[in-house]
Amino acid sequence: MFKKNISVSSTHQLSGKDGKELRRNVLKAFPSVTEEELGALLPSKQGLVQAKLSNRCVVYSLEGGNPLFFDPDGRGGLLPTVYALAVLPQLLPTLHTWSEVSGKVLGGADLFLQGVLAPPGGLPDFLAGSPRSLSVPGNPIPFAVGKMAVSRTETVREGMKGRGWTLLHSYGDLLWALGDKSAPNEGFTPTRIFPLAAPEGEGPAGGEGEAAAAADAPAEGAAAAAAAAAEQLGGLQLGGQGGGEAAQAAGSEGGEAVAAAEAGAAAPAGGAASMDALLEAAVLAGLQTLKNADLPIQCGDFYTKHMLPARPEGVTFDMKQSKYKKLSKLLDKFEKDKVITQKVVRKQDCITAVNRSHPAYTGFAGMPGAGSSSGGAAAVAGSSSGNGGGGNGGGGKGGGTGGGSKVSITYCFRAPSSLRPVFGEAGLRDKERLYSEEEVEAALEAYAAAQGLVGPQGPAGSIKLDRLLHGSLFNKKEPEGEGSVVPLAALLKRLMDRLQLHHRLVRPSEQGPVEVVRKGQVKAVAISQERRHGRNITAVSHVESFALDAGEMAGVLQRKFQTSCSVSKLPGKEEKDHEIMMQGDLLKQVAAFLTEQYGIPPALMELKHKGK
Repeated sequence: MFKKNISVSSTHQLSGKDGKELRRNVLKAFPSVTEEELGALLPSKQGLVQAKLSNRCVVYSLEGGNPLFFDPDGRGGLLPTVYALAVLPQLLPTLHTWSEVSGKVLGGADLFLQGVLAPPGGLPDFLAGSPRSLSVPGNPIPFAVGKMAVSRTETVREGMKGRGWTLLHSYGDLLWALGDKSAPNEGFTPTRIFPLAAPEGEGPAGGEGEAAAAADAPAEGAAAAAAAAAEQLGGLQLGGQGGGEAAQAAGSEGGEAVAAAEAGAAAPAGGAASMDALLEAAVLAGLQTLKNADLPIQCGDFYTKHMLPARPEGVTFDMKQSKYKKLSKLLDKFEKDKVITQKVVRKQDCITAVNRSHPAYTGFAGMPGAGSSSGGAAAVAGSSSGNGGGGNGGGGKGGGTGGGSKVSITYCFRAPSSLRPVFGEAGLRDKERLYSEEEVEAALEAYAAAQGLVGPQGPAGSIKLDRLLHGSLFNKKEPEGEGSVVPLAALLKRLMDRLQLHHRLVRPSEQGPVEVVRKGQVKAVAISQERRHGRNITAVSHVESFALDAGEMAGVLQRKFQTSCSVSKLPGKEEKDHEIMMQGDLLKQVAAFLTEQYGIPPALMELKHKGK
């Protein structure tokens, strides 16, 4: 449900009355939870935020916190997120499955009954559509939420075969990505969930029935049991994937694989003390990359965009393993030391100022154990602040780059079917191939040489027209005919005019270079402001030209400027781009943000104030 692209359509603060109603609905939907336990998850004095997603899902979270509950179809059926289950695992009854199978579920697969580990007394009663969480024996925290596809009666009648559980939300999906992306424990990895290592001298860390028995069994027995379960599974359904791949994944060397993964997923050595130092260093590293133009910034956004990128490779931030327990207490420490200034802006905790002359800031030497990460942070800060330059204005076909900006633009060409023979066998085989201007000229010269069309002055002088070149590049009214000799430069210009112009744009990002290839010239990002029905409206369109998704950008702009956003398709049959509508006069602010954050040069932005 949350594997495809989704975006936040709107958010708003719940009133006190609506907040109380939500808490009552949670107690009603999850009767196993007491009011005291709910108070730990949803403190009565803390505000609640409701967000509507583009897939009709409604998400509820604390102010500046992680998403805790979601309504899959907006009809009032509340379900907990993985973040909520990390605090209260008993919110939903749970099913157990093999660790080897968990990776397929994380990839978006539903679970077949053959992959369910039944307790000794058999499965309890349940109805089709009843919610259930999914966990791995030995790990107390569920990693996915879904609904039963069949009832217990159907399960017994079918002999534990067929689809049994439908996935709605899992660790690592886009709903989880709306939070701080923290792992509940060291057994959670992006590709698989592992059982926690049991203390020496004790039994398995969790599980029941067959799950516990499998955990007690020797490694070879566990591997064989997992392989047998995956073989019976008949395939976890994920797009066109069949059961063979699932069986292959579940049939790996169970004991050794689990042990190796547990070792790799272990928390940083040093316990809470080292986690405290790691988180404090991450705050200072994040402040190095935080620009004054980004202030004020929500504390949650600061953690996601600046602290997490500073994390050393192979290390997981776990606030619960530190003495702070919460991000707010960690940042309060830096405010008390007068490194930062915090303020509540529109009911959101925000960092409003950074004391860049503070000794803790100026003396920061980098993340502990991160090698050259401090240098990397400085480099990022330098490249972000040095964002000047006009860039390429999208001029002629000759190609070019983004000038002094971080965006690189190169023009290229695609041959129509009538001219593909000019580009040889490679052009005939690959119809989608793109050529630079230099490659077009080299192909024309090679074609002329191969066909014996080179004039008396050599390849750089003139070329004799054959039927293909004359019929494709000249019309009947022109004096040139088949056999005429034409200068190479003039023939090359005609050939370039007949080719389909494309551009290749490369934009740096935190995840690496992002590339997009589109037809024609680069479309400038259009930003306009006008007044509609007594309100100021700012519209942004053609962000797709710079490899940006309009839905994701709407969420970014919504959080950055604390305003409501909507996304709609631009009119026109050939138009594929979208328009982002924002409330407020944000013309210059949006333009500055796009330049500083994404490196879009001002020369490739069209600003229009329709009211003036």
